[in-house]
Amino acid sequence: MRIAWLAAAVVLGLCLGAGTALSLQQPSLVPAEPSPVPSPQARATVSATESTAAAARSGEPRAPGPRVLLAWTPGGLPDGFAARVRQLRNVSRVTAVRGDLAQLRHTRDAAGERVDSAPDGFVVPLDVMAFDRSYPAFVPRSAEDEFRRLRSDEALLGSTSASLRGVRGGATLHLTHGVVLQVVDVVDDSLIGGAELAVPARRGATPAWSIANRQRYLLVAYRGQRLALERRIRAALPEGIAVRLRGPGETPFLRQGDAVLPQSAIKARFGEFAYRPGPGRDVVQDPRWTAEHIVSARVPILGQVRCHRALVPPLRSALRELRQRNLTSVVDPAGYAGCHHPRLTSSRDQVSRHAWGVAVDVNYPDNPVGQASTQDPRLVEVMERWGFTWGGRWLVPDPAHFEYVRPSAP
Repeated sequence: MRIAWLAAAVVLGLCLGAGTALSLQQPSLVPAEPSPVPSPQARATVSATESTAAAARSGEPRAPGPRVLLAWTPGGLPDGFAARVRQLRNVSRVTAVRGDLAQLRHTRDAAGERVDSAPDGFVVPLDVMAFDRSYPAFVPRSAEDEFRRLRSDEALLGSTSASLRGVRGGATLHLTHGVVLQVVDVVDDSLIGGAELAVPARRGATPAWSIANRQRYLLVAYRGQRLALERRIRAALPEGIAVRLRGPGETPFLRQGDAVLPQSAIKARFGEFAYRPGPGRDVVQDPRWTAEHIVSARVPILGQVRCHRALVPPLRSALRELRQRNLTSVVDPAGYAGCHHPRLTSSRDQVSRHAWGVAVDVNYPDNPVGQASTQDPRLVEVMERWGFTWGGRWLVPDPAHFEYVRPSAP
């Protein structure tokens, strides 16, 4: 059977859980680790991907054939990694997916009318994936031709992104540097790894090639034993580079940084903003968005915080529970490192979730990025139950980081 039949079940049906990170996409010397069992809070990210679940229910039936494995490394894939994986035993097909941020100035609908626009001097960040000719074999048969026929000045828009833009096929996206892309169609988010926009990645093609040319992750079709393949993939990496490997049912989307919500889902939940560059990796947000969504509030233990208004109730409830259980000692108020901070990630190619004000850094001095956690497990347990994912489980651990990913359960 063809790989596409399997991919229809895999790509459209992966809505169960995850365990990695997006906000830390930089090279790492942290040793690779076994794939953990999906945590309860990660499995709950499916609530932000209802369109994926609907697609899974209506997708093509599962058929026997090659299985698919996701592989990604922090900061992008090492040079030559995809070529080495293609040569591994029992690997039948590999596709390397590229990704980056595009900068949107305005959108026009099919009639040419402007439907949204960033303020003068500002842009809207778009999470873009770029695929080559090997990618269509990993989508359902019914969608293959749509991906294969896409020209360099055309794009496919994810369903969540289309809802945010308020457009369908025929619209045009006007990006920086004079790049204009015509939206050929709107596809389910799962077909493009949860990205907002998909473009063809053909070397030298303009404008698509200039938008996203960093290899982010591999999709590997294989036969035989998964554990044996995982060992070979790890051996194909340069020494000291960590890798995350995921199979069906272990992550909501086949993409890099799969422990947290993709940017499209973050926007759908917490709003979309425009920004302009600031000093270093800081950005200056549209003040109208900040005024609407960012608030100052008092919460137990930490005192005054400045976060997204949707974050305040679950954060307050989690900290109140700690106090009621006489666990205030597990949080040092002096170690609180903030919530809302408009900035890019350390690699400067993604937008930090702190820019939305939906993450808090707690006990930061004792839990630096890339180091083993000293967090009390009871703190982690309470925060997870109130809807936060913990950075201590990430590929590059960030044990001070708690990021809101779902409506609180209690």
